[in-house]
Amino acid sequence: MVAKELGVSSKDVREMESRMAAQDMAFDMSDDDDNSDFGHPVAPVLFLQDKSSDFAGSIEDDNWENHATDRLTEALESLDERSQDIIRARWLDDDNKATLQELADKYGVSAERVRQLEKNAMKKLRLAMEEDEDEEEAY
Repeated sequence: MVAKELGVSSKDVREMESRMAAQDMAFDMSDDDDNSDFGHPVAPVLFLQDKSSDFAGSIEDDNWENHATDRLTEALESLDERSQDIIRARWLDDDNKATLQELADKYGVSAERVRQLEKNAMKKLRLAMEEDEDEEEAY
């Protein structure tokens, strides 16, 4: 009778009645909801992909950063001790970057000489990192 009045099949009416009789489920259940399966809430929101989090990209970024740090460490170790100290003091010490004059006083040379040593050390670092990159591309 309802199906006839609405102009739909009786199958559609029965299906809609079962839907209307079913209990609604919260999209995002709170912790105090007792609708759980094996102690875990069953909420549709749990099955959605988190678009704001790129897990694979995060892992890749971490791996790249670790790799770059390792390459820089290896390149730094190829320098003499004084050049290593100059690079660390001028570029890698975030808290207290040394001035050319401070390093000049430490090593008993002119600030210009420290600048030259720094420039040469940076060139050697760049070359060492490029060589390492070329070796990786060969694999």
